[in-house]
Amino acid sequence: MNWHQVDRATLLARSGYDPYVRWAIPADVIAATGEHGWACVAPWRPSGHWGGAAVVAPDAPAAAESEALEFLAASARERGAQIDWFSTAAGRELRAPAPLTVVGSGRWDFLWTEVPPVESPSSAVDLLELDDTADAARIEVFARLHNPGFEGFPGRGFATLWLGVADDQGDLIAVGSLHELASGAPHLAGIVVHTDHRGRGLGRALTASLTRRAIQTAGVATLGVYTDNAVALAVYAGLGYRTGRRFETRSLVTPDRVR
Repeated sequence: MNWHQVDRATLLARSGYDPYVRWAIPADVIAATGEHGWACVAPWRPSGHWGGAAVVAPDAPAAAESEALEFLAASARERGAQIDWFSTAAGRELRAPAPLTVVGSGRWDFLWTEVPPVESPSSAVDLLELDDTADAARIEVFARLHNPGFEGFPGRGFATLWLGVADDQGDLIAVGSLHELASGAPHLAGIVVHTDHRGRGLGRALTASLTRRAIQTAGVATLGVYTDNAVALAVYAGLGYRTGRRFETRSLVTPDRVR
């Protein structure tokens, strides 16, 4: 399969204005199209963390995504960038070009909405605004205790907003944040609810408030969720989110970074 480099406008048109391309892919993307589909890599955050995806037709050759990754990785090296992750449809083959190595994978959904959730007076929750720097340790300790896989990254400058819920003693019982993608779109991340307070609607309230703030400032809200998290997917659907793309993502490293 032959891949040809294109600009973002061409990628957007070829993808059918795919929500993932529209909202998550910045102007400095490295993009390619071929007879069976499209592919791209770009920084995920303004600070970097390069990754991307290949989306091909079901009847595409088994090696289509691997060839796309090889093509894009060569262009990324010319820019001095390293690809840290790459996505395909679930179950599709992916081989990493040397010197990259696949070290793990996960399945997740990219969700988005442009419609602010309607606030229900009966479900109002008192939210407090937290500081990404001053409250970083407080957020991290709480979130790790109740979700060891927490990916909010407080204190690293990724978050533009943190919201939390505290109990009567002032202890956190829920947190969540908005991150800024390299595209400029806001992305919900790090939503964690205390294990003893789940089922009370705290996560929904946090998500709704963060979503409204994102749409007020940027006209869109995006988020990622593990594909097998049916409970979270139901909550997000109830708040107006749609699945823009379902991915299987592989982590990529060079030999000097393999532990």
